[in-house]
Amino acid sequence: MTDFERYVAEYSPQLTRFCMKLCGNIHDAEDLFQDTWARAFDKIDQYRPAYSFENWLFAICANLYKNSKKLKYNSSKAVFATQEEKERFIRSIPAEEKDVDAYLDLHTAMMELPKKHRLVLVLYYFRAFTQQEIAEVLDIPEGTVKSRLSTAKKLLKRRLYDEEDQR
Repeated sequence: MTDFERYVAEYSPQLTRFCMKLCGNIHDAEDLFQDTWARAFDKIDQYRPAYSFENWLFAICANLYKNSKKLKYNSSKAVFATQEEKERFIRSIPAEEKDVDAYLDLHTAMMELPKKHRLVLVLYYFRAFTQQEIAEVLDIPEGTVKSRLSTAKKLLKRRLYDEEDQR
């Protein structure tokens, strides 16, 4: 097994979840996942072991996410083409987050956020990256990460509470 094959085996589950949280639907997430591994394979000679492979891989994914025109990143709602697709997404939710209704509400609210805010939230809360690591992955100042996190939390809180009030 080559080093790259080991990386694929080790990091595919995390990358899959990251892509799903960013894209909000299976089809776009699968495209982003495949594009990320293809780019990583093409650029593996540029990877430096002094840098975390996971951070390097997620930086590639985040950049593809930010720059791609073909993926539907700014869709306002999480869209599931079929019940099977929705169930597949629900099965991907970690066991400790199995309050499905609350998770779907959170997921839907996150998909309504601008992508720059969604990116920092996913990296910080779902991938447990530090603010410094997020700054490195997204190639932005750490102060910008802090600002985007703050704004994202406020927007998310507003959306979640508005949703509760409408019930």
